[in-house]
Amino acid sequence: MVVNDTQKKVEPSFRIENNVLIGNVSPSDIKYTSVGKLLLDTMRDNPDIIGQRDTTTGTEDSFADIADRAVKCALWLRKQGIGKGDIVAISSHNHLDTIIPFMATLFLGAVVNPWDYEMNIQLARHFMTLVQPKVIFANEVSASVLMEAAKIEFLQPKMVVFGDYPGTTSFTEILKGHDNSAVANFSCKEIDDPSHTALILFSSGTTGMPKGTQLAHRALLNILRRQQSLSLRSEVPLWFSSLYWISASLLILTSLSSCTTRILGPEFDEKTTCEIIEKFKVTWVMLSTSMANRFARYSRLHDYDLSTLKVLFTGGAPLNQESQDLLRKQLPHTLTLQAYGMTELGGLVSAQAADSSSGSCGVVIADCQIKIVDLDTGKALGANQNGELCAKASTMMTGYYKNPEATKGIIDRDGWLHSGDLAYYNDKGEIFIVDRLKELIKYQGHQITPNEIENVLQSHPAVLEVAVVGIPHPTDDEHPIAFVSKVNDKEVTAEELINMVASNLMDHCKLRGGVKFLPKLPHTHSGKISRKELRAMAKALAVH
Repeated sequence: MVVNDTQKKVEPSFRIENNVLIGNVSPSDIKYTSVGKLLLDTMRDNPDIIGQRDTTTGTEDSFADIADRAVKCALWLRKQGIGKGDIVAISSHNHLDTIIPFMATLFLGAVVNPWDYEMNIQLARHFMTLVQPKVIFANEVSASVLMEAAKIEFLQPKMVVFGDYPGTTSFTEILKGHDNSAVANFSCKEIDDPSHTALILFSSGTTGMPKGTQLAHRALLNILRRQQSLSLRSEVPLWFSSLYWISASLLILTSLSSCTTRILGPEFDEKTTCEIIEKFKVTWVMLSTSMANRFARYSRLHDYDLSTLKVLFTGGAPLNQESQDLLRKQLPHTLTLQAYGMTELGGLVSAQAADSSSGSCGVVIADCQIKIVDLDTGKALGANQNGELCAKASTMMTGYYKNPEATKGIIDRDGWLHSGDLAYYNDKGEIFIVDRLKELIKYQGHQITPNEIENVLQSHPAVLEVAVVGIPHPTDDEHPIAFVSKVNDKEVTAEELINMVASNLMDHCKLRGGVKFLPKLPHTHSGKISRKELRAMAKALAVH
């Protein structure tokens, strides 16, 4: 993270024209058209750099080690017929080998598609039928679900497992038996057109199942040259998100291209995070908003030496002013920064600097544009006026995979991506997120589609109408709460409905906010359920 030197005259990083916030254009100094070739060249040119360090086992991976395994994996994939445009899925938690097929796929000009390793059978079937990957790399946890999903859908992807699982190929086996000269002389597939898709990341919409967001080689290369807003050079970085989240996929690319040593930890908890920062002298950490809230309120925070931590970066949901001020108080030697972005935008479009206002998302970053538009007229609004945040970026998606209608629904004919977020900017050009126009609920970094929960609840014979919204929570972002009206003469308890959701959906969809029965749900003039009123009711019920 670049922090402005207060002793020097600082040039503005953006300008405002016709109520559009325009980031500076960053120098175009990357001569590559393939992100895979850039990464392989970087690793081969710097073989002795330690690329990743596992805090649990103490094992280290040099760039030479990573490149060797990734090339062997690419040679195996090539033997399976994987080439330009083919899709390779990865469904795994973070470990030293997770990034190997990620790199290998990019080397071949194929498309990487990370999956949620904790998904249920319904989600696995959706992913399987939508992208139809030729090869899936999975951990032992997700292997059984994936194999069952493939069987149901009559698909036969090649299954490679990190570890051992019956009926699959072991990852260690695919790295064996490769000719040394083939490894040494391996070259990446040429990418003539940088608009060719490199990465598909899933992004949940307001309703329905997740959509595949396509990011091209050009977008990823632009992310890597846009060092102003997110640089890891000379840092010791730590993050906890898996490849399924855009943060992890982009941070992997950034750390390798920056020649830094990534610290790889287990699942997040406050105690472990403090221990890792202290022991491995971490300088840069990225936490989800939920993690950051929990970290700020950890009672034993000051029992550890966290003096090496220069930057704590948060994202995924807005961190409110109170929480950011608390973090800054608890960690006075650490820059606590947050940003705004979307998977569809290829990551960040705004980020805070050292002097940014608490609770803001900072200002527009290089190669991006932001405007706040009137919800009725679409006109670009001036400072301190609420409207929908729209953005353009050199990193944004080329579209949703196999879903042109959804693409048209989010990107207008002038190329502006409509975020669905209600926001404003102040007189300094700082962005503030007010609320989400979309109905998405966020819980500990997970995106929850209310419609998914509502469909389950609606199937109960005693439920007349139901709407699920998020109830604000101090550490988890939001908890889903269901507002229910009952059918006359039929009864159902809150406990029954809570258990019903827990039995049918993934853990993060549980009704942690509970169930609230109403004689009738509020409606708008057009006859739709008024979620705005329900959100206000949920906010009043929130634990502060």
